[in-house]
Amino acid sequence: MEAYERRIASRMRNDARRRESDARAFGDLCEATEGFAVVWRREGWSVREMVRWADGDVLTLLTLARWLRDGATKYIDRAQSRLRRPLYYARERARREVLAEERRRTGGRRTTNPCPTREDILDAWVHRRDSHAAAVRFGSMVHDLECYVDNSLLRDEDGSIVGRRGGVKAWLQENIPALHVRYTTVMRYKAMAKKLRQVVGLADPVPAEAVLAPQAEAVPAEPLCGGGEDNRDYGTYEIMNKIPELGVVRARAVWLEVVEGIRGSPTALMERLDALTDPERVEGANMLAWWRAKYENEITGRMKLRWWRRMARKRDVG
Repeated sequence: MEAYERRIASRMRNDARRRESDARAFGDLCEATEGFAVVWRREGWSVREMVRWADGDVLTLLTLARWLRDGATKYIDRAQSRLRRPLYYARERARREVLAEERRRTGGRRTTNPCPTREDILDAWVHRRDSHAAAVRFGSMVHDLECYVDNSLLRDEDGSIVGRRGGVKAWLQENIPALHVRYTTVMRYKAMAKKLRQVVGLADPVPAEAVLAPQAEAVPAEPLCGGGEDNRDYGTYEIMNKIPELGVVRARAVWLEVVEGIRGSPTALMERLDALTDPERVEGANMLAWWRAKYENEITGRMKLRWWRRMARKRDVG
C-alpha cells in the first residue's frame, strides 16, 4: 500500500475511533440520565437545566461534564474556524491571484541553463512519463527555451497590440513539427514548471529542475575542514555537486513534500500543483505555509550542506 493510501487509511481509523468514543460517552450519559440526554440534545436544554435535573448525582454530573467538555471544544473550534475563514480565504485568494498574474507575464526572463537543443527536448519528451522528475525536467526545459526565443508583442503604427511573435510555438514548428501538433500538451508541462517554481519559492534565473536530485558522476569526496560528524558514513565516493544556494536547498525539501504520496503520473503532479496555486482552492495553503516555515527554520546556512547531502540521495518520488 502506498504511503498516501496508508495515510488515508490511518485517518479513517482515527476518525472511526473518535466517533466510537463520542458515541460511548453519549451512551454513558443516556444510561446515567435514563435516556433524558436524547431529549436534552433534541430540545436544546441549557447547562443549568441539565445540572438541576442531575440533582447532585455524582455519576450523572461526571458523565455530563465529560460530554459537555468534548462538545464545547468542537463547537469553539468550529466557531473560530468560521470567524477566521472569510479573512483567510480573501487574503489567500488575493495572494494566489497575484501569482497567477505573474505566470501570465511574458518577456524579460532569464535562466542559468543553456538553450536546450532539439535532441534534448525530444529525449525529455520521450521520457516525460517515466517519473515526476522526468515530467519536471521536460517542463523546465520548455520553460528555459522561452528565454531564448522571441515572443515579444507586435504593434501597429498607432502602437496598438496586434499580435505576438511566434516564440516557443514557432520554434517547435520549425525544429520539431511532431511536437508542434502537440503544442497544447507541451504547454501544460511548461505551465507545470512555472507553478512548481512558485510553490517551492524559486524565481529567475533558477530553473524548475533545480529541485531535482543532482545528476553527476561519483567523484572522490573531499574531507571537510575539521572533520567531525559531517565526514561520517559517506563512503569513499559520493555525489559532490556544487552545493546550491540556500533557497534551492529549501526548495528541494518542499518539492519532496509536494510529491510525497501522490501517483506517479504527470497528471497527478499537475493536479497537486493546481491545488496549491489555484485562487479558488486554498485547502492546501496551510500545509504549504507550514512546509515553508519548517524548512526556513531547519535549513540554515550552517545546516545547508548536511541537508543537501541527505536529500541528494533521496529518490524523486514517482
